[in-house]
Amino acid sequence: MVCRFNYVAILIFVLFTGQLLFGCISYQMTKRVEGEKFNPPGDALQVGEATLKTALLKLGAPDHLVKLEGKDVLVYQRVVFRQNRLSLSIPALDAWSGNIGLSVFGGLESYDTLALFFTPDRILRQIVVEKSADRPYIKTMLED
Repeated sequence: MVCRFNYVAILIFVLFTGQLLFGCISYQMTKRVEGEKFNPPGDALQVGEATLKTALLKLGAPDHLVKLEGKDVLVYQRVVFRQNRLSLSIPALDAWSGNIGLSVFGGLESYDTLALFFTPDRILRQIVVEKSADRPYIKTMLED
């Protein structure tokens, strides 16, 4: 008759050996948000009527203030960054045959932007809203 202890010891040995030889797989998800969520101003700010002061009172301080051809541009921006990473490590085989490891990752950044353009008299001239863009609006605007 075989003792149960032998089965447990064999099972622990097999699991330990498998972990030592084959390593582990890990999956990591990262999400980072920069900036506050904002809603488009809608009827709160009317083009041709709203002033720079009313825009600042309604929306608060902008993320960026840009002077463009003598005109003020208030830019509110929210950046959402997501990254996924998959790693496989083989520790025992790594020691015998060099650096064996596999790591794959991918990231996605999306930009939500609200840009308010004002005339030199500080009257609202244009509103631009962009959701889930792959590039920041400021960079796109300045490259044109």
